[in-house]
Amino acid sequence: MHNNGRRFEPNFFGNACSGAVTFRRTMLLALSLIDAYLLTLLAAAAARNRTSSGRSDGELWFTLLVPAHDEEGTILPTLRSLLALDYPRDRFRVVVIADNCTDSTAEVARAAGATVLERHEKEKRGKGYALAWAIPQLNADADAVVIVDADCRVSVSLLRSLEARFAEGASVVQVRYCVGNPEDSPTAALRFAAFALMNTVRPLGKAALGLSSGLFGTGMAFRTDVLRRIPWQSSSLLEDGEQHLRLVAAGEVVVFAPEATVDSAMPTTPAGARDQQLRWEGGRLQLVRDWTPRLLRQGLARRDRVQLHAALEPLVPPQSLLLVAHVAGAIIAAPSPRLRRLAAINIVAQATFVLGGLALVHAPPLVWLALLSTPKLVASKLSVYATLLRHGPPRVWVRTLRDES
Repeated sequence: MHNNGRRFEPNFFGNACSGAVTFRRTMLLALSLIDAYLLTLLAAAAARNRTSSGRSDGELWFTLLVPAHDEEGTILPTLRSLLALDYPRDRFRVVVIADNCTDSTAEVARAAGATVLERHEKEKRGKGYALAWAIPQLNADADAVVIVDADCRVSVSLLRSLEARFAEGASVVQVRYCVGNPEDSPTAALRFAAFALMNTVRPLGKAALGLSSGLFGTGMAFRTDVLRRIPWQSSSLLEDGEQHLRLVAAGEVVVFAPEATVDSAMPTTPAGARDQQLRWEGGRLQLVRDWTPRLLRQGLARRDRVQLHAALEPLVPPQSLLLVAHVAGAIIAAPSPRLRRLAAINIVAQATFVLGGLALVHAPPLVWLALLSTPKLVASKLSVYATLLRHGPPRVWVRTLRDES
């Protein structure tokens, strides 16, 4: 018995060490795959021709739909931006959804010249419910519906660009979504960096590779026949991401139009951004749970790379969490020279994606300077994930705190 015990001990610890090495190697290889994916998108984005070959003759009829909840302090500049578009004024109309408002949003919108739909259903609050309620009520004669948030400004070429993309055969189009106030604070500058990588570099790369660019919640345009075939049914915390996966599952591809922009001012303090982050990250986790297995099975069965990509992309962590994973990977790789080299390559790969992406979008100097505040951003993001682990995703939609003007 004693000898058997002695033979068992080395074997046990040998297996344990082997398991630890396998875990370290698997983790670092998984991070390498994520970095390789992001660098592939960066390379494709850098090589992409941004121009559209479609024509815009001002013939399509658009409905510009603006969901709004208690936005009396922010909606007027948005409406002025929409009403000043370079497009025949008799070929578009602006419709505001005053959703469960307790202020003068509806009155401000009417005075500005918009049509207003007022909704009062407090049990179903949030942008997704508001869109699902309003879209069936819109003029069926419109060729396309464009959704713009109530705190955004759009480029004057928005409808010209969308018409050109539809002329090329697109059914769903997403324009570039930017942060409009990167100079206001390091927090806003870092949000600019995150948006530039997520909402410009990555969709540019996906478009170049023939993949679906995704939906960003604002600056989204849909042919009305698409909305009839695939009604808006998304009401989760990340309703735009859910609707995108619903469209891809039905065989649609979202086309990216970087020549047109929509921008929005972001919160200038970490506290102001916290509710927004909880909603976004909680929504992303819900997408992984509800859609990744379903879309993965469907994509494999149909050998559809667009669906396979859309199924897996929500698994890619945000840059702040990826940085934490890289640092952790470097720490656990310490006993092995080979794994240390792999961990170092991973860190360099992430830095290349971030710095190369910011260079590609010509990020302003304050954004580069704000990168020095990355440790604070990482700490704030870890706090968000800790909250999600303790309490789960938010159960109700909460309006993001903003600096109103």
